[in-house]
Amino acid sequence: MNTKIQAQPQVQTQEQEQEVKRTYKDSVFVTIFHEKAKLIELYNALFDTNYDESAPIDIVTIKDVLFRTLKNDVAFVLGGRFVVLVEHQSSINENMPLRDLMYISTVLKRMIDTTRLYREKRLMIPRPEFIVFYNGTKDFPAYQELRLSDSFLGEKQKDEEDALQLIVKVYNINTEKNSEILGRCETLRQYSRFVEIMRSYREDSELTNDVIVEVLNRCKKEGVLTEFMDKYGTEIVEMLFKELTREEDLEISRLDGYEEGFNSGERAGFSKGERAGAEQKQCEIAKSLRESGIPIDVIAKNTGLSEKEIAEL
Repeated sequence: MNTKIQAQPQVQTQEQEQEVKRTYKDSVFVTIFHEKAKLIELYNALFDTNYDESAPIDIVTIKDVLFRTLKNDVAFVLGGRFVVLVEHQSSINENMPLRDLMYISTVLKRMIDTTRLYREKRLMIPRPEFIVFYNGTKDFPAYQELRLSDSFLGEKQKDEEDALQLIVKVYNINTEKNSEILGRCETLRQYSRFVEIMRSYREDSELTNDVIVEVLNRCKKEGVLTEFMDKYGTEIVEMLFKELTREEDLEISRLDGYEEGFNSGERAGFSKGERAGAEQKQCEIAKSLRESGIPIDVIAKNTGLSEKEIAEL
């Protein structure tokens, strides 16, 4: 006999999220799709189902900074599926399968009473689905799959099956790609259009009142997320503008450069002043990575800062 596992409230229940309560770290994507009706609409589009708003849904998004391996994410359980949604506004990270593996492992540990793992009855868990929505500016196909097995070392023997696999489905939701998913989910299409409208103002060094008014008028005229515009007004415009102008990729590349320099011993020749400057840069990079959802222990290994120092940034 099998035992079915249900999502537990200590993770993040729908009741706790019925009224959107954002923090400064939440993105526009998360704000929109943390609303039950919008999330069910998106689920129906992804899996060709027809659930209505009465369908039970458990939101299990990880909020703890210490355990997050993703950003701009919404995780939930519906219809026997455990779905992890992630939005990417920059380049696609090829480590997404590994990051998703770490993410779902953390959530399952919270959902399951681990003492039951030692009983004879099989525990049944929701079928995992990992989705990335890409709306960056780099050329990317309409659909692509990323596999955890592509990260495995060692040669695979002929006819050998991978002992562990995780597949991430990546959808390009830029409107010029004419993704089928946009035709099936009106809210996602409107969000994609909102990003395009905001991206046309990226050359502006700051978001002036005139620009905000112009954006709101364009969205109203095109019928883009009017419900959210009425609810949040200028705030949602300011949020997305900040998201699109963040230089996360640049910060990560700086970290890669720092690692290379550290490993080659270049740090040994720093003067006291240079060392202080480098340490300040480490803190800035660590803070940016933490806000991007990179686990604190990973940041600590790559920057030399302690986990306590990173948590206090």
